[in-house]
Amino acid sequence: MQERHTEQDYRALLIADTPIIDVRAPIEFEQGAMPAAINLPLMNNDERAAVGICYKQQGSDAALALGHKLVAGEIRQQRMDAWRAACLQNPHGILCCARGGQRSHIVQRWLHDAGIDYPLVEGGYKALRQTAIQATIELSQKPIVLIGGCTGCGKTLLVQQ
Repeated sequence: MQERHTEQDYRALLIADTPIIDVRAPIEFEQGAMPAAINLPLMNNDERAAVGICYKQQGSDAALALGHKLVAGEIRQQRMDAWRAACLQNPHGILCCARGGQRSHIVQRWLHDAGIDYPLVEGGYKALRQTAIQATIELSQKPIVLIGGCTGCGKTLLVQQ
């Protein structure tokens, strides 16, 4: 399987506007997402809710088994087709879930089994979001310089330096 992007890579990924295949449920994606993200969820909202309830009542093994049962057969194939198409359309993209846990690892493994190696983000959306917030805070503490002048006076050259 291909590498996993870690905290050192986050800023570069965000600056490059790297395409993100976000495998969180639609309800999570609607609450917040990176600008370059597309939502191709592993589980829909109802499936996610059922797995969450199972996790609280019966633990992680039962929840994982239920998740695999819910996302099987035709449903799994349809989602695999969507992920495969997105990977081919965005060969330099990354996979992302909420915290870089089960969901993105499962999708990465299924893609690998289908012959597609695609990296994921350790720490998921939460880590990317925290990096973006931290960068915004750092930028807000820097002075703003206004550059003005007539056309052809060298403003662009100055900015490029």
